[in-house]
Amino acid sequence: MPRSAGGRGERADVVVIGAGVAGLVSAILMRRAGLDVLVLERCTREQIETRPRAGLLGPGPVRVLERHGLADGLRAAGSPHRNCEFRHGGRGFVVEYADYTGGLHHVVYPQQRLVRDLLATYLDEGGTVEFAVADVRLGDLMDVAPTAAFVTAAGQPRQVRAHYLAGCDGFGGVSRASIPAGALRRTEQVRSRWAWLAVLAQVPPSTDKIIYAVSERGFAGHMLRDSTTSRFYLQVEAGSDPADWPAERIWAELRVRLGIDGWALAEGPLLEPPTVVSMDSIFFEPMRFGRLVLAGDAARRVPPAAAKGAGLAIADGESLGLALPAAVRAGDDLPLLRYSEVCQRRAWLSQDASTKLLGLVHVDDADPYARRIQDIRLERLRTSPVAAAAFAEDYVCPV
Repeated sequence: MPRSAGGRGERADVVVIGAGVAGLVSAILMRRAGLDVLVLERCTREQIETRPRAGLLGPGPVRVLERHGLADGLRAAGSPHRNCEFRHGGRGFVVEYADYTGGLHHVVYPQQRLVRDLLATYLDEGGTVEFAVADVRLGDLMDVAPTAAFVTAAGQPRQVRAHYLAGCDGFGGVSRASIPAGALRRTEQVRSRWAWLAVLAQVPPSTDKIIYAVSERGFAGHMLRDSTTSRFYLQVEAGSDPADWPAERIWAELRVRLGIDGWALAEGPLLEPPTVVSMDSIFFEPMRFGRLVLAGDAARRVPPAAAKGAGLAIADGESLGLALPAAVRAGDDLPLLRYSEVCQRRAWLSQDASTKLLGLVHVDDADPYARRIQDIRLERLRTSPVAAAAFAEDYVCPV
């Protein structure tokens, strides 16, 4: 619990904004290092433990979780994933990518289950979380004791001073919005034409491997979650209204884009309304302003094409969870000074992988030249071990 500081209000070593993967991994490591940590979360506990999220983790983030004893749930219930299927020109072919990476592979484990695991560990080890907070305001960011003011779920206003604030509340969260405009360098690539319609359905997967389908009507993806839930993506025009995509239209389009001879798509009810996901890429650097340090999606937006987001959040959480105790307890600022460079290098490598995969599967019917190049690249991926090895390196590494 935050300590009382007399007339100066409450104090903590670190206030973490956001109880997602990055926030919880960092909070666990900081508490184990002896720091007094408070986590603020705008949602209820039930919401963060049940909200459907991504489900694919690469070998790097799995190693991070194992290194800190945080992988028990994943190892018990996660499913190894060593290959993926591409569908193009009415036929499918499988890339056994683990064959080219020395056996390195992904694990399918829904992110909400991982959040549940991490939260249980943090609370079991004495951690403190304020759920359903409102009106979070971060102040005095350049001071040695920045503040986090908020209103509790019970309607009580509170303010906590800390050595550092950790902004782990996602791309649209309050953390980065609290940094003055222009203080961070913004680098972006705007993909103005295309987006993905994201669909989560209560239906068993129709495949035992992830499917990337390239058709005349655009890209479609069939992603794995668990035995009763499947995630699908459809390439749509940027700015599309999800309301224009009722379930009947979604299933009809998936049947066409994913369809090949001898294969049938299992259909079922949607678990949530579809959403349109931007393919824009945005990076903010450095990942720090004064005593506010950003992690995960609070510092960037990487398209979901290569499923790198959750892995980056885990890796950022570890780096932050080790850097802040060194600065607060040992007076060693070097890990914190290197923090942004280390994290963003991983993220840019992941961005490169996502960009390559988007170029491989997105369909541009207005550019015949690009379509022919795409055809050739997919044919090389099907027939060339060298092309398959290059794909595997990007797909599995660095996170």
